[in-house]
Amino acid sequence: MKVYPWIWKWFVVWYGIGLILVGFDLLPSWLEWANPVFLWLAGAIGGWVIADGVRHARYIVPFIFFGSIAVETLGVKTGFPFSEYLYAEAFGPTVFGVPITIGAAWLAVIGASFAVARLLNFKRRTLWLVPFLAVWLDMAIDPVAANVKGYWEWANDGLYYDIPTQNFVGWFGLSLIFSWLLDRYEVEAEPLLLTHGRYLFVMLHALFGVTAVNAGLYGIGALSIVTAGVIFIERRVRHDRSEQKEMVQ
Repeated sequence: MKVYPWIWKWFVVWYGIGLILVGFDLLPSWLEWANPVFLWLAGAIGGWVIADGVRHARYIVPFIFFGSIAVETLGVKTGFPFSEYLYAEAFGPTVFGVPITIGAAWLAVIGASFAVARLLNFKRRTLWLVPFLAVWLDMAIDPVAANVKGYWEWANDGLYYDIPTQNFVGWFGLSLIFSWLLDRYEVEAEPLLLTHGRYLFVMLHALFGVTAVNAGLYGIGALSIVTAGVIFIERRVRHDRSEQKEMVQ
């Protein structure tokens, strides 16, 4: 844990700068290398959240990292399971047309979704909520990354901001595989890490929400506001319930 606090601090600083430069389209071309750094930091936090909340993390975290790259490679080569697309050269070195940093991006998404899912308490919450939350996050990511920033290009259109519907189905399916592992080996986790994971979810949604609004995609900005509101209200309700229990005892 000695390294983690520094990773979190660096991420917060990097995020604050990125929110301004990327969100308001001020990022100069010579600073494009900052995108991969952001993904590595976000992925490290997501991976740490997962590692602290499951058994056999030394296998599960690499499985999510390399498994997501493998599936993305399949997607680029065949169009399955996400539909046909190609990556631009914005995220550093690639393997078979897929940036290595995509593995870090998936760790960030799954780790953040895992943390948010644990706000609720019902049977198999992780199994079903993590895929739903991952898709919810992608509903902000994909329209901005593809249509505004040009980080990847879709060959086909769809109903939601011209993103293929198959993409969201594929996201749910892959996330469901990962969530099955998280659900199967879930254990008690450090509250601070879960809190950071929830902040990560909101921060990612907000980053793409701000960028979307600046580009005229106001619906995505509304999704980001709703996301932040629901998560913070739920956290507040849980906090109040905890205080009431302590007072009764």
